[in-house]
Amino acid sequence: MLLAACASGPAAPTDPEATDGAQGETATDTAGSPDPALASACGEFWGDPDYAAPLSRVVLDRAATAPEAGPSDPFFYAMTGDDIEAVFGDAPEQLRTAATDLAQWFRTQPEKGSEADRDAFGDLWQGLAAECADVSAAASWAADPEQEGDKPAALVCADVYDTPGTFTHFGNANVLTSNMFKLVGLSAQQVPADRLEDVQATADLLEREIDRVDDDAVRAGLEQVRAPFQQALEGDLWSEGLREPLTELGSACDDAGYRAPESGELGDETNDEDDDGGLV
Repeated sequence: MLLAACASGPAAPTDPEATDGAQGETATDTAGSPDPALASACGEFWGDPDYAAPLSRVVLDRAATAPEAGPSDPFFYAMTGDDIEAVFGDAPEQLRTAATDLAQWFRTQPEKGSEADRDAFGDLWQGLAAECADVSAAASWAADPEQEGDKPAALVCADVYDTPGTFTHFGNANVLTSNMFKLVGLSAQQVPADRLEDVQATADLLEREIDRVDDDAVRAGLEQVRAPFQQALEGDLWSEGLREPLTELGSACDDAGYRAPESGELGDETNDEDDDGGLV
């Protein structure tokens, strides 16, 4: 759903003998220095270090909407595969293969609609992420979402404001802020009593980000965002909404290097039609 993410992320491989497979291309051009073609492709796809508009977010969105819209427009989803392969066209062989495998999912599965192999998408997504994990913080966290360690603040902010909820408990293409508005509102509203399981899961998701973010101000902002969810779990179903907490979080994210949306850019306050066609 980072100050300089490449610097904040996992260290680049230091074995100068490392290769990427059949072609025998070196994964590093000098010890500890990533292959420029690998770093460039991974950075373009995952968006490090500023996460402004990476292709990875488009891919997550398309995967989430494919079960519903794929059968009526398979060509549209096939073009997503083309876009993936274009980014990794000059990458080392092993990375290029992982990208091609993910691209093929978009050429074969969306037309199956609800029968699309969702588990396969998740496996292919993590496989591509693993190939980029040494040079991209976003890829590292995609490959292993439950890893220990600090998570760059800009990446946390991107996951809150702009990353589709394809792999969250919401399982849809909406970003986290939009999904949260349905529960506790952007402005004041009653928390739906029949959605307390989602309230709990959202509070837990926010708590995980609070625990691992590497910036104190962003952590404090996330705690304010989490507050109405915790309040509802304690029995008070009246929420004052997220407008003020998200304003504070947005300021902290701006300082951390991520351009957060202004309040007026956050979209509808609520959405009575849940988009639950994503991958879970």
